[in-house]
Amino acid sequence: MTLLIVVFVFVIIGGLVLLVGKKLFAGGESGGASDGPKNKDRNSIINNANKRLAQNPKDAQAMLELANLYYSEETYDKSLHLFKLLLDKPEGTSQENETDIIYKYAISALKTGKIDEAYKNLDYARKKNKDIFEVNYNLGVIDFDRKVYDKALSSFIAAKNLLPEHIATLQYIGKILVQLGRFKDAIAYLRKSFELSPGDKDVLFALGQAYNEAGQIDNGYKIFNHLRVDPVYGPQAALEGGKINVKKKNYVKAIEDMELGLKHPDIDQKIKVELLYNLGNTYILENKVNSAIKCFDFIQRTVDNYKDVQALRAKYSELASNNNLKTYLMSSSSEFLNLCKKIAPMLYPKAHVKITDVTASKNDYVDIVAEVTSPQMDDIALFRFMRATTPVGDMVLRDLSYKGKDVRAGQSFCITAGTFSETATKFVEGRTIDLISEKQLMRLLAKAAK
Repeated sequence: MTLLIVVFVFVIIGGLVLLVGKKLFAGGESGGASDGPKNKDRNSIINNANKRLAQNPKDAQAMLELANLYYSEETYDKSLHLFKLLLDKPEGTSQENETDIIYKYAISALKTGKIDEAYKNLDYARKKNKDIFEVNYNLGVIDFDRKVYDKALSSFIAAKNLLPEHIATLQYIGKILVQLGRFKDAIAYLRKSFELSPGDKDVLFALGQAYNEAGQIDNGYKIFNHLRVDPVYGPQAALEGGKINVKKKNYVKAIEDMELGLKHPDIDQKIKVELLYNLGNTYILENKVNSAIKCFDFIQRTVDNYKDVQALRAKYSELASNNNLKTYLMSSSSEFLNLCKKIAPMLYPKAHVKITDVTASKNDYVDIVAEVTSPQMDDIALFRFMRATTPVGDMVLRDLSYKGKDVRAGQSFCITAGTFSETATKFVEGRTIDLISEKQLMRLLAKAAK
């Protein structure tokens, strides 16, 4: 019961803070529509001001009362006009009100879409008085929208120092720190902002991103998993959660995340394409080639030249129709190793090949060392089986050459399902290294399958 009371009070306080923050953003002499002179209703303010202006069209006090009324009511087109007249220094204008008039004129300009005019006058108002919250906050908003993040951060920090728990200010600081790559710093601001405004999913999603980028992927995933079903943030959250599971090699769970993201009815096309791209690549990791091809097909019909989809589509279409190549590239590590052991002796058809050592480098390649004997020779051979279709460069062959010397191999072979770069081809000139590319490998795979 005590815990429920605490939570209830916390939510009420958070709501009150949010309300105050909203009023401050809108402007007003102290933040809202009740800022007009006390004990005067709206009609009396307007009537008295109009009478005085009829007698003296340059009556600054009458203009100020009307301007403040319209400003508090958020009728910014009218307040903009009146504050502009006041800035032209009519009779009786007080120097004491000048900064107040400047920043309210600037915010009126901002609210009516006159961004450059607003920024110029907000900047001028800050030079006259650095301790006005609305000035610092709105300068930050404009710079944030313009993606001038360093300047925006400076303005929001100044605003935070004036109102430490203003929710929107904390949110902006957190989001800017994410943009600047300062993820650990961002977490503190976004968490504080969310505590003050529980239920704000925009902040919650940004917090998930900050956790993820800061290396706290479990915390990030909890947030994305929670948001997966949200109609607005669900598709993007499902994508981010799926990426985390791919990193953790939880491919089945990653597929579940991304498939759920695609089930949302109102999904942004850009996010849908990104989901399909990542889902297709994850299907490949699970050897679901046909499902991957369907993803790539949709992307090709929707977007021209999206990333490497065309190459992926061509590559895995070939795999779908070539079981031998599919086994070489996508089978389990043990199956791949057994296949390599079967192929290596084929390169010495008239000799006895005894495998003496096998070394696997993750899932990238396998090295096999073998003793080769025949009536004509007695030698050691080194075979490197590359498990990829991308071009092999000279760095791979340099490493192979060093290892060949270590094992005292008289002959080395580099076998790939792809091709070799020009530098790789030049490197082997004059060296006892044979290059076996896709076409030759296909023939060897066909023999191995018999």
